[in-house]
Amino acid sequence: MEGEWVQVHNCNWLHEAQFVVSVLEGEGIEAFLPDAYTVGARPDLTAALGGIRVLVRASDLERAREALAAAITDLPEDSDAEGAQ
Repeated sequence: MEGEWVQVHNCNWLHEAQFVVSVLEGEGIEAFLPDAYTVGARPDLTAALGGIRVLVRASDLERAREALAAAITDLPEDSDAEGAQ
């Protein structure tokens, strides 16, 4: 289960998701945007997909939340998306 990808954040815009990934990677946390290619080609599908998911390894979830909380001041404290794949 350690290698499992879990959702740490959800964005409305691709550039926002890329910023989140850069914050995480700056902390040494591997991050993945499974919707990047779809939304890059068809931005109109963002709402249909439920936003752009930012995934991290389950073992990095707490560190990722802490890194994002420090970098993004308006981040919600608890995400209902935890564990989404």
